[in-house]
Amino acid sequence: MAGQPVKRGLAGVTLDYIGSKYVNAGPEQCSYTTQAVQIPMSDGAKLAADFYDPELPDDQEPSGLIMIQCCYGRGSGISFLNARVFAARGYRALFVSTRGTHGSEGTFSPGLNEASDSQDIVKWMRQQPWYTGTFATMGASYLGYSQWALLVDPPADCVAAVIPVGPHDQAFHAWGTGSFRLDRAPWSDMMSRGPEERGSFLERLSRLPGLNFLAPKELEKALEALPLEASLQEYFKDRAPWLFEYLKNPDIDGPYWSTRRQHAALERLDIPILLVGGWYDPFETQTLHQYKRLSERGVDVNLIVGPWNHVQGCGLRSIPEILDFFGQHLAKKGDYGRSRARIFVTGAEEWRSMPTWPPNTESKPMYLQDSAGLDSELPGEDASSASFVFDPRNPTPSIGGNQMSSSGRVDDSVYATRSDVLAFTSKPLPEDLEILGTPSVQLSHSSDPAFADLFLRLSEVDENGVSHNVTEMYKALDPKRDMSKPLHLDLQDCAHRFKAGKSIRLVIAGGSFPMFARSLGTEEDRVRSDKIVPQTHTITIAAGVSQLNLPVYSPA
Repeated sequence: MAGQPVKRGLAGVTLDYIGSKYVNAGPEQCSYTTQAVQIPMSDGAKLAADFYDPELPDDQEPSGLIMIQCCYGRGSGISFLNARVFAARGYRALFVSTRGTHGSEGTFSPGLNEASDSQDIVKWMRQQPWYTGTFATMGASYLGYSQWALLVDPPADCVAAVIPVGPHDQAFHAWGTGSFRLDRAPWSDMMSRGPEERGSFLERLSRLPGLNFLAPKELEKALEALPLEASLQEYFKDRAPWLFEYLKNPDIDGPYWSTRRQHAALERLDIPILLVGGWYDPFETQTLHQYKRLSERGVDVNLIVGPWNHVQGCGLRSIPEILDFFGQHLAKKGDYGRSRARIFVTGAEEWRSMPTWPPNTESKPMYLQDSAGLDSELPGEDASSASFVFDPRNPTPSIGGNQMSSSGRVDDSVYATRSDVLAFTSKPLPEDLEILGTPSVQLSHSSDPAFADLFLRLSEVDENGVSHNVTEMYKALDPKRDMSKPLHLDLQDCAHRFKAGKSIRLVIAGGSFPMFARSLGTEEDRVRSDKIVPQTHTITIAAGVSQLNLPVYSPA
């Protein structure tokens, strides 16, 4: 079933012109028509979609076909970035709404049906008169996850993929740290609202986690209350049943998550792929894992990582590169012409072209000092330990970093003023220090009780004492760990130049709320209990047993 093709109107022309200027897409090549279609699935459900067809001279063929699967609607804002910008440059685009969303039949169950539905979409495409034999895929975030689900069984006629800030593993995002990632609740709130409640694309963005000043106050209160699961159940009622399955399944290797983890795609795909990430994106770790594994297999993979949060990384800053990538690998008319890894180095505020990521580096240890210092010199055998208390009733706040929306490089100086945080700060550096790769921490750490979490952040402190974040990590600690042995913890990858005169700071805390469900300090389930025990954390410093290791890069 299909409607009649509709020519682009004046409003569409205007929006496309403004949008193209904003994303630096360059001049249009043509106009296009849009046709509403319904795509039958093997189980009888029909998915709603829009087919974009460029209006080209009779002697000119389209540049190729791009397939996009989206759970956020097909309105003007999101369709510009995913379909219209390409249609106006000669590409056909099929923009499909995910099962159970925005006119598509069936029930939306995140991660469950994308693999089978995407294969059905491909089968249907092959039967259409406009299908020319090959296609590429495109889409960011959940749209990227849908691509990974397709690529578990890669169709032979899929010739390229562009995946900005797209996770392949839903379990890892939800529970990979050992604590539940609370951004799943605001996302579920947005996804479970009816059409009359969803509003515009920008209004839906405002409900994403992190934009707390725009999120429903009732949901904020639900996230703060204990027990967490009961509080969320009271808020959601019968909406978003998947959220409560998430809460019931903290074991990421368990059967519930098996269909929602697409690691097999990293072992099977063998097509050119462009990955786009952001240093402040919540899926940064997954994007860099994807690049590493595909590179190891010899896949034709390119990587861009910018100083972006999740929304910025969705393609707003990389459309020129995406167009060039499709020009070479789909249209067969151009040359991508970029290095394998194009990396933005914060601090230096410059883009860097590299043959791979990360480059070779040397580890530079900096030792925690008993005066809250950080230095390359070993502290003495008599250096005093440092401690703090994490109180679940007043959890350490999430500030910037890798949250979903209120993220990025921010002033996090307040951490150094809190009694539930340790902030170890170096003296001003005598010369520039550039780090590219994975900082790590060796920490001689104990907690009382044993049930505790750790949040670590690497920050830069300027000459005025103002601190800004560089990278971070979070981990729920194993209560059965041997506390006599040091912890070895990797922070997320970063690329940063600490300029001469700046200082390096390591922040250590027992939580980051509301990014993660707080540790309650008991053996009871953190999402089902309301019992709270404050946790005393102790860091042993004597003789350099606790240290920060920096991956220092030198062109020489």
